[in-house]
Amino acid sequence: MPSAVSTKGVTRSEILGLMNEKEKLEQQLLALMEVLTSHRVGMDDPLVDEQDFPRNDIDVYQIRLTRNQIIRTRNDLKAIMDRIEKSLIEYFTQGSSNEPDSMNGHCSLKPEH
Repeated sequence: MPSAVSTKGVTRSEILGLMNEKEKLEQQLLALMEVLTSHRVGMDDPLVDEQDFPRNDIDVYQIRLTRNQIIRTRNDLKAIMDRIEKSLIEYFTQGSSNEPDSMNGHCSLKPEH
């Protein structure tokens, strides 16, 4: 089954859109990590004490939710990175471009200001 990327040509604006999504996910991930940092815990710190009771010095519920969001965001980020990689390969290997992106064989994906 052919992928959506290979069935049609990838445009510069599609790649830039994917890159913007990636940046948003990275910012979201940083914000979520700051939540953990504010509670002075990481992704692997135990949420129970020595007697297997929930720790009373942290908001266990918030930490669990935040960790879950971090894991989902990391998975989303990995997926978007894979899509960007495939799109870039398709973009630079596709036949002659009808867009004014390429001049003398050089292509640029820098956002226009």
